[in-house]
Amino acid sequence: MTTNGHTLDFLSAEQADYRRAAEMLAAAQAEETATVWPEPQPIGSELPPVLPLNEELLPEALRPLCADVAERMQVPLDFPSVAAVLCLAGATNRRARIQPKAEDSAWLVVPNLWGGIVAAPGFMKSPVVHAITAPLREVSELWRAEHESEMAAHAEAVKLSELRRRAWEQKVIQAEKAGKETPLRPDDSTAEPRERRLIVNDCTFEALHKIMADNPAGVMVVRDELTGWLASLDRQGREGERAFCLQAWNGDTDHTIDRIGRGSIHVPACCMSMLGGIQPGRLRSYLCDALRDGPSNDGLIQRFQLLIWPDSATTWNYIDRPPNARASAAAKEVYRRLAAMDAEFPARLRFAPDAQELFVAWLSELEAKVRGDELHPALVAHIAKYRSLMPSLAALFELADGGLEVISLAHTRQAAAWCEYLESHARRVYSCVAAPALRAAAELARRIRGGWRADKTSFRLREVYLCGWSGLDTPGLARAACQALEDADWLRRIDPVLSPDGGRPAEEYAINPRCREVKK
Repeated sequence: MTTNGHTLDFLSAEQADYRRAAEMLAAAQAEETATVWPEPQPIGSELPPVLPLNEELLPEALRPLCADVAERMQVPLDFPSVAAVLCLAGATNRRARIQPKAEDSAWLVVPNLWGGIVAAPGFMKSPVVHAITAPLREVSELWRAEHESEMAAHAEAVKLSELRRRAWEQKVIQAEKAGKETPLRPDDSTAEPRERRLIVNDCTFEALHKIMADNPAGVMVVRDELTGWLASLDRQGREGERAFCLQAWNGDTDHTIDRIGRGSIHVPACCMSMLGGIQPGRLRSYLCDALRDGPSNDGLIQRFQLLIWPDSATTWNYIDRPPNARASAAAKEVYRRLAAMDAEFPARLRFAPDAQELFVAWLSELEAKVRGDELHPALVAHIAKYRSLMPSLAALFELADGGLEVISLAHTRQAAAWCEYLESHARRVYSCVAAPALRAAAELARRIRGGWRADKTSFRLREVYLCGWSGLDTPGLARAACQALEDADWLRRIDPVLSPDGGRPAEEYAINPRCREVKK
């Protein structure tokens, strides 16, 4: 064979013809395959839709701060708004109560609330919570400084008391020697000042109980990540802590801890509000485990009435400006005013006559929904707790805008609108357990579109659940997803080939090549 340029040119042309022939053959085979497979049906959105949040649902004093944080951090308005409402609850807690019914004075609601933000990592959950809680933390820091000053004065008082006690002891000795009357003992009692607390982050169960004993109005627990807190309560041996948290949500249940060597600590009314963030995948995993019949299915997760899962913003703008100081100061003034209310003599709020009519109509609609059979039991348990949520929100909004006794119709309408908004988010949150097969099918479809098994034309069922994907990590969920995608013409069950040794044949599915082009 020669190696001149003409021979190389000839070989290159021959190879090019071969490549063109191979491409034509591959295209023909693809066209033939396409005629065999039907057009796959689109899989619906993985998440149910949620209602948007309008800033008019917020108390006027908090609107500027929420709008400022949402714009500077480029997050949905939902993030700062829910955090701000939970801060209202944390600043109030047992300092106010509401009587929802006109005549039934036995039903009193403490407006403490639990809630959180559901968003993927990197979507500014923690910075938003930090920014919104900043005015409340400033009030808490003022209390801390006052306590330090009180403790310094207390230390001086203890020293003086000790000196008086010693002087009295000397006088007693001298009086006994002289046969005189024993002098009266001076009052040397010096009670240690109690530290007022608004915010608690990470503390043990016993420490939280002690803080509540010193703060009868209750506290606000702020957790950067709720997953760790929820998981800790599921550990063996933490049943007492879990029961304590369930009681603290009620806001008016007493709790006593008895320990050898440390005596008894009694809290007449445990009360806490809670705010934190959680990732969607971890929330799904927790819900699927917690809502199965068992000790974890005790209604703890349903107590997060203000748990929101808004759509992520699809656009982003570069914003660089100073924070709105006036907005932060206005929010701080609201929190300071509410935190200054006396828990021993709490404000007692009631609906105005027209607001009472709205509440009765709203409650009647809620009870019909709860007693129906259209909703998943987990969602029913969540929505049923709106009985106290709606009046709590109405009371907090009235207090934030300067009211003290009568809840107006406007604030009652705000609260009813919030419940409608929050119900749409609750439906999204519980969708992973209300329709697990559909959620699993959507997740598997997303994986296939993303390139899973791109170099193969089929897969076995066990290859799906062995991947450990959320919502597809059991044979049952994986099979339900494959069956749903088979109904939508994404997959086709391959007839099993019997094994020569008589073993169970593998469950295998062929992938529709057209599904790679399907848009979500």
